Amino acid sequence: MKKLNFKGRKHAVTATCLLVGMFVLTSAVYANYDNARGYTNYKDAVKDLVFYQDNFTADGKMSILIDGEEMAAVNGNFKLNGDDYYIRTVSEEKFSNQDNKDESLQISKGGKKISYYPTSEPDSYYEYESSDSIRPDMSDPTMKKGIRFAELFADTMVGDLKNNFVLTSKDGDNRNYSVNVSGSQIPEVVNAGISLIFTAANNQDYSQYSSVEYQDYQKAFAAFYKEQTGKELTEEMYNEWNEEVEKANEDFYDKYTDILSSKNNKGIVYVKADGTYDYYKTYDAYAKNVQMNSLTEQNIMKMLGSDPYIDNASCHFTLDKEGKIVANELEASMSGVDESGKKHTITMKISYTVSDYGTTKIEAFDTEGKTKRN
Repeated sequence: MKKLNFKGRKHAVTATCLLVGMFVLTSAVYANYDNARGYTNYKDAVKDLVFYQDNFTADGKMSILIDGEEMAAVNGNFKLNGDDYYIRTVSEEKFSNQDNKDESLQISKGGKKISYYPTSEPDSYYEYESSDSIRPDMSDPTMKKGIRFAELFADTMVGDLKNNFVLTSKDGDNRNYSVNVSGSQIPEVVNAGISLIFTAANNQDYSQYSSVEYQDYQKAFAAFYKEQTGKELTEEMYNEWNEEVEKANEDFYDKYTDILSSKNNKGIVYVKADGTYDYYKTYDAYAKNVQMNSLTEQNIMKMLGSDPYIDNASCHFTLDKEGKIVANELEASMSGVDESGKKHTITMKISYTVSDYGTTKIEAFDTEGKTKRN
């Protein structure tokens, strides 16, 4: 190659301008490449985290807001190291017009699993053998095809919005992306599907509907179990479901279905948390006296009417130099009008961070001050 030799100040300035221009052009090419691949980069990072990474730590929160008020939230901490894992969740909800908080901890380490429920049983824990893996079997052809189908379905739903994923900044080796979508940009197929679901739900005929409904199935069953056996039904017993618990559950189920049968299988038998019940001759009477006091799935459907729409949606995420996801924030709001013409908005927020790739360790459960119950 012939050596380039720039002589004099004039040529030096020209050379500098050429080099700067080349640098700017090259940077723009790479920036546009990142923008063009924003959606693909995100999809690949999420797939990698969910299905392939076997050592990391994730901390996150998911919340639901109705008309600006947070009605439910789950905070979680997840650690994975091969087949060993640590899962801690703290949840709180207000759907039943009362604050309900719950905390649980699951630790699997060395083939043994620990279950701990500090909210209901702060002084107890349960330990048992466990060989189950929390990771999906990626050698299973059905799993691979299922993932591929989900990926293609997501691509179809996102449509041209994939072009809205923009590289916003670089922070060292990390790249920050963002996408913000207004309601008018949502693909028509998405809004049509939402409208179909809500219309079908809100137009359902409940005049002949009859069933046994429960205020809190687990608490009502626990009350029945204690009445029948004289023993407390622990969280672990409920989750493990041995023969004794299964038999008691069958008797519990039969008790209230027999009551409904005695009413010619018409109306609603509403079982309260303490095991007592109320009977309503029609679904409308049940909905008026019970569902009006809490936010159920059907109430939320009615709250948004038959033609709800997505107001806006956003996604912000950060990838490291290897394309691994390190942070993600998602938010989407759906609005609709109820029967009285009042507008309501339901918002879902999800945020999480991922750290300690390849260095996460699962610590043993601290049993001090606690009693093993099994």
